[in-house]
Amino acid sequence: MNDAQPARKRKWIPIVLGILFVFVVLAIGGVIFVVSFFQNNMSISEMSADSADAEFDKVRARFAGKQPMIELVDGRPQYVGDRATPSATSATPLKSMHVIAWDDDERKLVTFSLPFWLLRLKSGPIRLSAYSQGWDDRGVSFRVEDIEKHGPGLLMDVNQRAEGRVIIWVE
Repeated sequence: MNDAQPARKRKWIPIVLGILFVFVVLAIGGVIFVVSFFQNNMSISEMSADSADAEFDKVRARFAGKQPMIELVDGRPQYVGDRATPSATSATPLKSMHVIAWDDDERKLVTFSLPFWLLRLKSGPIRLSAYSQGWDDRGVSFRVEDIEKHGPGLLMDVNQRAEGRVIIWVE
């Protein structure tokens, strides 16, 4: 009789290949999801400065008489609301945050919407950053709770004609 044992099959190779396959499928699915999300929630369009101003005026008119949460004071952002005063959160649940940005040089208007549940996942403060303008020197930051306390309305309206304009609001 033959005392040699039969060669053992390598069972770990199909397992490793299966795990790699699952990771590749998940990565491709994640990329497709991200691309689809941005296609549905962001648009870039070329237009005249007057048309862009009309878009900004429409947003401003919706929140007429309501002060933005952040304003520019001496060219730097300043938190307007009083975060130290405890007050109830707005009764209206916030569903989305919108951004409209105009670039004077490129003559393009960018609109972007972000579901508010995605912002709620953020722990810690939200910091505004524009290093070229020195904004971060002042430490302007706020939390999602501050936005909810402020309620629906303008978060920020920045108009710098040499560079462009940005309006951020929540609904």
